[in-house]
Amino acid sequence: MHRHLVNEANIDLVVLDVEPEKRGVRKLARKVVAFLARTRYARWAQDIMSLWKGGWIDAELPAPKDIDMATVVMTVAHGDAYYAAMRYANRHNLPLVTFFHDWWPEIPEMHGMFRSVLERSFRRLYQESSLAVCVGPGMKEELGPHANSKVLHPIPSVASIAMSHIDREVDKKRTFRLLYSGSFAEYGPMLMQALDYFKDHPHIRFEVRGNSSGWSDPFKKEMRECGLLLPYASREDFDSWLITADAFLITQSFDEKHSRLMRTNFPSKLVEFAQLGKPLIIWAPAYASGPAWARDSGQALVVDKADPIYLKRALEELCENAYEQKRLGEAAIAAAVGCFNPINIQSDFIKCITEVAELHCDA
Repeated sequence: MHRHLVNEANIDLVVLDVEPEKRGVRKLARKVVAFLARTRYARWAQDIMSLWKGGWIDAELPAPKDIDMATVVMTVAHGDAYYAAMRYANRHNLPLVTFFHDWWPEIPEMHGMFRSVLERSFRRLYQESSLAVCVGPGMKEELGPHANSKVLHPIPSVASIAMSHIDREVDKKRTFRLLYSGSFAEYGPMLMQALDYFKDHPHIRFEVRGNSSGWSDPFKKEMRECGLLLPYASREDFDSWLITADAFLITQSFDEKHSRLMRTNFPSKLVEFAQLGKPLIIWAPAYASGPAWARDSGQALVVDKADPIYLKRALEELCENAYEQKRLGEAAIAAAVGCFNPINIQSDFIKCITEVAELHCDA
């Protein structure tokens, strides 16, 4: 959202605070529920939030200014603020633009009957949005028909596309470096398995960066001593590390309870890593959004079995195939200047919101 909005000269951005500032029952109740959400009563807190529907926010929101200008209300289909955004747009007769990046009803820990309440409100938000921006085809398909629904992939950093692609000769005797940076929370077990599997490999080195606070101390100690689990780094050092990659790993969960999440979201790291022009290795179930994109485009290598032995076999075959390494690197570049081009993605975004704002002004 920052990349779409903050540095865009044609957009006058006003961010509305959603936390209650005025003293009273709403502020106190919000604090109590937020506290419960950090305790063993977290499920009950989420149940309450699903029924409250962001009700503490409305009184905090000022009326829009300069409504003679083309104006839209923008929100993200995640958390509680989108309820207030729906009401705000209706109250002031403004078009509502919503980003659908994750299947929110399956994310919070709550009781089943309240999850169905959340799903109904999520789908209602989709139908009430003047423009529904879906992160990928899977999200749009799952949400169903809509008068103005668009697919817009996550926008990568413009800086990353400017980084030089280093075209190294493939040397079968040189260590093949596979890098991962991203979430450890959802994909921690997969990453731990892969690290353990590759730690003694003679010519494949798998390195990761991220928040490993949920991992066991003995495992973290071992991986750090091997130089495979790396700490956060400055942007300059991080970029220097990325350039050393021979390939990047992108993961999605094989856990069946997350199947709809994996079908409907789209890996932002796939978009980011494509900018660097190295082979993209997607380790994910066949039904997930990443493999679906790779099947359609042919621009990434897919490993669709959960057992890391299949990842090992695929990487060993790739290490021996100089032609395929070159092809996949060129395919990543093609994706970076094509469907994952940040300039094109931003242009599509501006076009979509301009159309919906101007249509409302003409009405």
